[in-house]
Amino acid sequence: MEPKRLETTIGNLRLRSPLLTASGTSGSADELASLGNCAAIAKTLGAFVTKGVTLAPRQGNPEPRIIETRAGILNSIGLQNKGSDRFLKEDMPKLRQYGLPIIVNISANTVEEYGALAARILEGAPDVAGLEINVSCPNIKHGGVSFGIDPVAIERIVRAVKKKSGDTVIITKLTPNITDITVAARAAIAGGTDALSMINTLRGVAIDIRAQKPYFANVSAGLSGPAVKPVGLCMVWDCFAKTPECRSRKVPIIGIGGISTWQDVVEYLLAGASAVQVGTAWFVYPDVFVGMKKGLEKYLEKNKTTVRKLIGKAHEEKNINGCK
Repeated sequence: MEPKRLETTIGNLRLRSPLLTASGTSGSADELASLGNCAAIAKTLGAFVTKGVTLAPRQGNPEPRIIETRAGILNSIGLQNKGSDRFLKEDMPKLRQYGLPIIVNISANTVEEYGALAARILEGAPDVAGLEINVSCPNIKHGGVSFGIDPVAIERIVRAVKKKSGDTVIITKLTPNITDITVAARAAIAGGTDALSMINTLRGVAIDIRAQKPYFANVSAGLSGPAVKPVGLCMVWDCFAKTPECRSRKVPIIGIGGISTWQDVVEYLLAGASAVQVGTAWFVYPDVFVGMKKGLEKYLEKNKTTVRKLIGKAHEEKNINGCK
């Protein structure tokens, strides 16, 4: 096995593996440390993506927060976290011990707050390799509409974060709850994003038939797991096919959604992703990254290829512009 077959790049980050943790499911350090084989898992990863961090602590949504579905989970966590100051003081030292690039997922309520949070993180931890902007947060200054469906807001947020970032890689995480994800992608690119990650969770609802009311206090929640994989693949495909900056890999894509096996990883790479994030599957299979890396290595060796050569290869067969 050639040592560089698994290598990929996201902006100026050279990753030894295309496997990344997914924000919201990987915690901020303690989840990895709690596993007996944490060292082995760390060796499979290209980078560690943290749970969402906000400027001030957040309590999150009222319980219940998670319900299992037939092919995934619905979650309504509400961005519960200890805030940026405690994250920098308590979690960053733990994360550094794994020797991985650290990508911090950030969320805020206003454009200005995004910029302030980016500055706070990078001032407190200049060794952070990347910031992943969650643009699925409510815009509280404009009636609670999600930033992620407003291309003007997306561009402004990315520009505000980019202004504070220096050489730190900026990744914009896009919502699938939009008619055409390429509109949001183009807005993020116009704002100066270095990469895109997609998709965030899909909106879903669960009803408690005993209580005869919605299961979650917020009614809707985020659906993740195997059920969303075809949607994630389609949106990665569309962005790679229709966005010149993605097609040229100037702005690489990180694929997210329903990735449970090494075969899923290969599908996302072929669709146009340069790396992937794995979340829900990790809840079920603690060794999922170990198995994925082994399977991917065997596939690459058998086909005498590399991760870089697989990126977008499925687009070479036919001139298809997007999902029909």
